[in-house]
Amino acid sequence: MRIMIVDDEREIREFLAAMSGWREIGCEVAWTAANGEEALGLLLQGELPDVIITDIRMPVMDGITFAERVRQRYPDMPIIFLTAYHEFDYARQAVKLGVSDFLTKPFLPEELTRTVATLRVHEPLLAGWREHDRFFELLASEKHSSAYKQEWLQAQGLRDGSFILLYAELDAPRAVEGEHFPFAAAHVRGQLEAAAGRSGLQGRTASAASGIYLFVPLREGAAAAEREQLMTFAKEIAGEGRFSFSFARELSLSVGISQSFSSFCQLPEALKQVKRCMEYRMLLGKNSVVAYDALESFLSEKEKETDASLSLIADALRQADPEPIRSLLKDSYRSMLSVGASKKEMQHYAIGVIEKAETALADFGIRPSHGISVDIREKLIHAVLLTDIMKELEKQLLAYQELMRQEIQESPLQVIANVRKLIREQFAEDLTLQSVAQKLNVNYSYLSRLIKKETGTNFTDMLWDYRIEAAKNKLLREDMRSYEVAYAVGFKDTAHFSFMFKKKVGLSPSAYRAQVRGGNGAGEL
Repeated sequence: MRIMIVDDEREIREFLAAMSGWREIGCEVAWTAANGEEALGLLLQGELPDVIITDIRMPVMDGITFAERVRQRYPDMPIIFLTAYHEFDYARQAVKLGVSDFLTKPFLPEELTRTVATLRVHEPLLAGWREHDRFFELLASEKHSSAYKQEWLQAQGLRDGSFILLYAELDAPRAVEGEHFPFAAAHVRGQLEAAAGRSGLQGRTASAASGIYLFVPLREGAAAAEREQLMTFAKEIAGEGRFSFSFARELSLSVGISQSFSSFCQLPEALKQVKRCMEYRMLLGKNSVVAYDALESFLSEKEKETDASLSLIADALRQADPEPIRSLLKDSYRSMLSVGASKKEMQHYAIGVIEKAETALADFGIRPSHGISVDIREKLIHAVLLTDIMKELEKQLLAYQELMRQEIQESPLQVIANVRKLIREQFAEDLTLQSVAQKLNVNYSYLSRLIKKETGTNFTDMLWDYRIEAAKNKLLREDMRSYEVAYAVGFKDTAHFSFMFKKKVGLSPSAYRAQVRGGNGAGEL
């Protein structure tokens, strides 16, 4: 099998082309291109690849446009998309184009070669899948009228009737940082289709951004039994450890099931229902089965109770203890579980908490960087489970609390207290205003002005005052000569020490010792 790789980053193209795994599955990379336009030019030269692997985001001509052009000229050409997990819109377009498979980034080299090998295994199914994709694309469209859809069904020799839609979705692309969970659509689709067949379910499948749809027509008079059969099947494939996809490790799936519909033309509504099921899935955790019938009756009784908790955020941030924040989030978590809030409602609440926290920070003149502010919102929006939202929320609130604590601690009086503490602990060392400012992570000029404003003196005088006080103690408590005391308290010049001591105390060091001890003040230095 000969492969074409299309990617705008030269390093990635060269890396993918040079992977040793290609030889192991009987493949070779015969063409590479930097964008769709260049790749089209190579295709028009004559010999065609057996499969095309292309990135989506590229300059000049992106992967979507490239795939559209390829489909026009070579309708049966297998295409694999490389896509970021969050590029759902692109992935949906890929499905409409009949792309054979798409792999989510980041992925390991062996995952790409495994995807190509899987594509070869499922190649006999591709023609049938393309027919299924056309079925979904037309009936799922809200642009076409029911009459148009009915005519299309008749033209295809298909009889309209009742159906149920099942949607199996990956719980997460990556469980933790560093773990790779590729979504190889063809492989998952083939496995799901085979499992449905073994369970006696016949239907059409279609790939989505992170899962597979299974459209199951219902026989007249057998709808209840087939629905029960579908529920059993859903529990089997969602049951942890029961449904392996033959990757490096098992994938975690959750399943949403629509209500029964009387006409194929109602597919758009069924799609909305399974999407709603997936939003509620975040409350239940991984490996969940959510039926819309049960969901609808439960959600009709829900109530939102979030305003009170939002008002407590600012108070919790101002406390040094992280426990009030954790307690508040635990209460909110229980409340959302009890009322069955939707995914959008939960995300709205979480972003509201962040906004409230940032308002509290602004009261202290603290404004998180734009990058931090955007990053937490993206994490909350892309979170799959409620537990993921709460973890990200707690992490960010504790970080904001630390910013608040530092701001309160670094108020002018606290800064002066920190300066005094440094002098007290390190007066015998070579302390300068610059070194102290660096240690306290404050601006040198600001610190100089602040010391003058708050103490009426400058840093050098503060340091000398402390050194002289320390020298007085040593002169009285320790049997040291005056020059030894000078060096012990940080003076490098004994003459300077004697000058500063007499200036501050009114006596020379020896005279001070003699006077306090009752001596005559002789023996100066």
